[in-house]
Amino acid sequence: MKHFSLISLTLASLAASPALAQTELKVQFAYPSHQAFHQAIADEFMAKHPDIKIAFRAPASEYEEALQTVLRQSITKDLPDVFISGLQKISELSARKIAVSMEPFIKTEPNFADLGYSDRLLALAKVGGTQYGIAYATSTPIVFFNTDLVKKAGGDPDKLPTDWDGLIKLAGAISSVVGVDGMYYDVGDDDWMFQNLIFNQGGELLTTDGKDVAFDGPEGKAAITLFKRFFTEGKQKAIESRAARQQFVAGTLGIYFTSPSIISTFEKQIGDKFVMKTSTMPLANPKKAGLPTGGMAAVITAQDFEKQKAAWEYIKFATGPAGQTIVTKATGYMPANTKALEPEYLGEFLKAHPNWETSSRQIPIARQWAAWPGQNGVKIASNIRDSMTRIAGGADALQTLDSMAAETRALLPK
Repeated sequence: MKHFSLISLTLASLAASPALAQTELKVQFAYPSHQAFHQAIADEFMAKHPDIKIAFRAPASEYEEALQTVLRQSITKDLPDVFISGLQKISELSARKIAVSMEPFIKTEPNFADLGYSDRLLALAKVGGTQYGIAYATSTPIVFFNTDLVKKAGGDPDKLPTDWDGLIKLAGAISSVVGVDGMYYDVGDDDWMFQNLIFNQGGELLTTDGKDVAFDGPEGKAAITLFKRFFTEGKQKAIESRAARQQFVAGTLGIYFTSPSIISTFEKQIGDKFVMKTSTMPLANPKKAGLPTGGMAAVITAQDFEKQKAAWEYIKFATGPAGQTIVTKATGYMPANTKALEPEYLGEFLKAHPNWETSSRQIPIARQWAAWPGQNGVKIASNIRDSMTRIAGGADALQTLDSMAAETRALLPK
C-alpha cells in the first residue's frame, strides 16, 4: 500500500508540474505570398526543436514596409526576435543598432566552414566586414523564353542567344514575324534591375569612398543606351510588370528578364501551353560584370541573449540545406546554401528541373544589392525607378541619366 501511495504521489507531482518551458521567437517577414514556405520551415524546425516556438507577425507587403515596421517597433521596444530583411536593408539595420552581430555565434560553431555558407553568399549580409545576417532566399536576374515563339521567329531553342545584341535581334524578330511582343525587361518597383544594367557593364553606382555618383560614367551611359534599345529595337512596350507577367503566361511575350523567384508560379500557370526555358543573364563586360543579388537575409533582432541563441538555431536551420530546399521548391529562388545542392536535398530535383538551376550558375558573379548611404536611400531608388519609366515612355536616355545623377547627388549625405 505504501508503494502504491508513493507511485500515486509521484504521478500527481509530475502532472502538477509545468510543461517543458518553450522559448517563443517572434518573426517578421515581407510578402504575404511567402507565408507558406516560412510556415513550412518553422513547422519542420519546431518538430526538431520542441523547446522553441516560432510565432509569425503579420507580413509586410514588401521589403521597405517591413523595414519601416521594424524601425517603429524599435522605438516602442517591441522588436521581433528574427527579421527576414531585404538584403539591401541590412546596412541600415546595422547603422541603427537593430541587427545583432552574428560573429559571436559563428565562433561557437566548431565546423561553421562545413555548413554550406560560401564566402560570396555570406558577403551579401555583411556590413564593414561584420556578419549581420545570413542569406535566406536569394536571386540574380535571369532570362525566360517562350521557345514556341522563338521557333516561330526563326530562332533555335537549343541555341539561344547569349549576348545582348543577339537577344535584342531575336526579340525584334518575334515582334515583326510572329506579331506579339518580343521582350520585357522588368524594371520592378525599386532599383534592382537598374543596378543589374550598371553592374552588367562592369560599372559602379558610387565612387570608392561612397560620396559621389559613379553611374553616370561610360559604363552607365552604355547601360542606359542598352535599356533604350530594348524599346527601339527589341520592341518592348511601356507596360507594368503585372501586365507583362500575364502576357508571358498567356503565350504572347517572347523573352522576359526578371527574378527567378517567379519560376514556380510561371510553371503552374503556363502548364502545357508552351515550353518555357531559362538562361543566364548576358554580360556586356564578362571580365568585370557582376549581378546584384536580390532576396532576403535572416537577421537576429532579439535583445535577450537566450532568445538570441534560439534565433541563431532557427536561422541555421532556415538557411541550411533542409530550409533552403523548402524555399527553392516553393519559389525558384536559388538556394543560399551549397549543401542544398547535394543529391539528398535539391540535387536530383534540379537535374529534373533545369530551369530552376539557372540562377545558381550565376553565384560566382553574384554581388551585393547595393544600399544607398544616408537617410534618402528609398527616395533615391524610387527616383531611379521613375526615371527608367520615363525612358520607357520615350524620354531621351542620356539626358535622363544626367538628371538621374543630379537628383541622386542632391540626396546623398553631404
